[in-house]
Amino acid sequence: MSGLRTTRPAVSLPGRLAVTYASSVASGTSSTQAVARETAAGATLVRTFNFTRTGKVIHVLSVPAAQMSSIEATLRAQSGVQSVAPTGALRYSTGVSAPYFTNDPYFQGFSAAQNTAAANPAPATFETLPYEEASSVPGQWDMHAIGLQNAFAYSQPNNGSGIVNANALGSSSIKIAIIDTGEDPTHPELASKVAYQRCFITNAAGTQSTGDFATDPVGHGTDTAGIAGEDTSNGFGFTAAGGNSVIYAYRVFPTPDDNCADPDSQDPQCGSDTADIASAIDDAVAQGVNVISMSLGGSTCGTGVNFAANGDSDPVEGAAVAEAIAHNVIVIAASGNSGGSGVASPGCDTGVIAVGASALADGSANGSAFSGGSTTSPVEYVANYSQYGTNNTANSASSWGLVAPGGDPSSDTDSDDLHWIENIWTSQPYKSSTSDTDFEGTSCNDDYPNSNATSPMDCRTLIAGTSMATPHVAGAAALILAVNASYQSPTAMKNLLCETADSITNTASLQGCGRLDIYRAMAMALNDPSPPSPNPTP
Repeated sequence: MSGLRTTRPAVSLPGRLAVTYASSVASGTSSTQAVARETAAGATLVRTFNFTRTGKVIHVLSVPAAQMSSIEATLRAQSGVQSVAPTGALRYSTGVSAPYFTNDPYFQGFSAAQNTAAANPAPATFETLPYEEASSVPGQWDMHAIGLQNAFAYSQPNNGSGIVNANALGSSSIKIAIIDTGEDPTHPELASKVAYQRCFITNAAGTQSTGDFATDPVGHGTDTAGIAGEDTSNGFGFTAAGGNSVIYAYRVFPTPDDNCADPDSQDPQCGSDTADIASAIDDAVAQGVNVISMSLGGSTCGTGVNFAANGDSDPVEGAAVAEAIAHNVIVIAASGNSGGSGVASPGCDTGVIAVGASALADGSANGSAFSGGSTTSPVEYVANYSQYGTNNTANSASSWGLVAPGGDPSSDTDSDDLHWIENIWTSQPYKSSTSDTDFEGTSCNDDYPNSNATSPMDCRTLIAGTSMATPHVAGAAALILAVNASYQSPTAMKNLLCETADSITNTASLQGCGRLDIYRAMAMALNDPSPPSPNPTP
């Protein structure tokens, strides 16, 4: 499965304007007068966003499509108006797709007996070096590449560092908001980890529906939630980058249709209205989350009257992001999967930590035709589909962002496990009928290898993209916050993650400040007097 990509051109829903006012001129009587002027101009108030920390009030208006330009010009001339710009842009999920090992089999590695039962190579121990995974033996190479087993080791006594902190396995007091296609709360890896659910869906008429239960008919959000915060050390399935942190699950994508099986589809049912994304961000801030993870994106940032102050191509989304950052929430978003220079909104917004995708080359054909590496010595590189910014300086937070494992298969039928990110998938996929096999959401595999028929099924998938890279960083940020609350600042967290990042194989012009290394970041957060060197052996 190649996941969902962002190769679509920018699309906005017609007939929506965002009018931005300073809070001081859009409250009380002034607010009533502003609404009266908007109505006189031919617009109808749909929704109000009040961003108190950044001092902005935004009115989202419904206007006749034929009068967009004239109404926009009229309102821009009104007293107290800071900006007027189209809103309702669509965002799309971005996807294509002494150490301490938790007892989760995909993380610790499979035994010789298990691999024999699956007719795969059978090592004498759990170890299938260097990533506890091989081209034909599944696992979580991605977590070992970033050194998660060494970061977890700080939670254990006698780990050799002289530092022991139980929260190095993560803490349930740290909240990660996953804003995505929804999250499957019945999945055995999420059932105990989803602490809060909320759904915001706006229809084509501009009416927003809300709810307190977030199903996932697509699978994408379940996958990203799993990478960041699935159940860890439960002896089943996978290990999360965020360990014991909890998930605040948000669904902002409508129920799909079969057109959404095409990653280039322009069908609005495949995209998320930025007003819903903003509502989810706003709610997450109100709920006191620590980290927001968004594996979604649209057009790149810019300047001028049609862009938010932070460069976002949608003013409502941009204002919501800025408000979250003003509350010291760490916002992490995908760089995008269209390749080349230019990071997608909201990843390119000021203060957001953008994440591109790395992958492994092991001697077999991959999606980028990167030729390094072998079966016994894979090498890591930046996938060609991964979008990047203009400042790529090693270990410098001035860079556009960083990269993390995202995978890079040669095709949807690539059989090399090391070319993918393997993790959980929804058990509640969309189907137009019981026999529907068109939509990607129907693809779900059972546990590997499931020798115990009474055990729960894992419902997992192979996928790749910057969508998968993003929750690795979100989980890493949550893990750091569990041991050191002083990093609860977007600036402080980016400084830490960049300062401790590794440089990987191919051109430095693609990888921002480097590839995430949670081991080195944890060592610095815990003030380890003998921190690891860059690029430690997995």
